[in-house]
Parts: sequence; structure tokens; C-alpha cells
Amino acid sequence: MYSKSEAAEIRKNFWTAFDTYSRKHLGPKRKWILYNTGIKDFVMKFEINRQFARVMIAFENKDENKRFDNFLKLKEYELLYIDILGEDWIWDEHFTNDSGKIVCALYKQIDNVNIYRKNDWGIIFEFFALNMLKLEQTFEEVKPFIEDYIKQN
Repeated sequence: MYSKSEAAEIRKNFWTAFDTYSRKHLGPKRKWILYNTGIKDFVMKFEINRQFARVMIAFENKDENKRFDNFLKLKEYELLYIDILGEDWIWDEHFTNDSGKIVCALYKQIDNVNIYRKNDWGIIFEFFALNMLKLEQTFEEVKPFIEDYIKQN
């Protein structure tokens, strides 16, 4: 078991190493989209803990109806997502995130990896980079349609 400060240092080292790894896929100046999607309450995330690593896109609007409506609009493009991402992604309109908040999410995860096991980092980095690149690519294709839908509603 790690002390609080040791665990924080390992997490910091993980994200620093992942940033270095990411430069191979993104180039030296580009960053992951993540919270800068340009659509309010719509985020992309990397999540990692002692049990799994997850890449996700989520609607986090507090209004359940708006959140669900926007998610349904995204789901209209499910075939495009399947074409680019593959079929092993999970569509979940009642996903509970790490802070206990209900969101609508599309995600993929790998199990039995651990942020505190440095031997897992290479697997996690590859999983994160390859899947987030695909997720961002698909998002860029559907973003104008999602934005138009949100403006109209």
C-alpha cells in the first residue's frame, strides 16, 4: 500500500509519462480535446484506477431531460461510431461517474490494469491513445449536428 503522497506522486508520474507518449500520436503542440469540446456539458475523459482504464465521451448536463435528449441525438450516429470505433463500446444513458453523478456516456474500458503497476502503463497508454484518437475523429464528424440540435432545443 502506498501513502497518500506516494500515490499522488505515482499518479503524477503516470500522467507525465502519458503526455510524453501522447506526443507520438498528436505531435508536439496538439492536446487532447477532453473538456474543450466546444459543447457545454459535453466532455471526453480518460479514467484510470486500480481495476480498469476507461476512455469515454459523456453528457454531464444537470437537467436529466436535456442530458438524455442530447445523448439520443448522439446515438443517432451510432452506425458511424461503430464504423470508426468498432462494436465493443458501451452506450449507457445512466452511467454513474467517479464522483457519483449520473451522466450519459459512450465508453470503452479494459479491466485488470492498475495505475500503480508501472508494468501496465504501456498497455494503458496504447489503449488510451488509440481509442481517444478514434473517439475524437468521430466526434469531429458529428459535432456540427450535435451543436445544431442543442441550439434548436
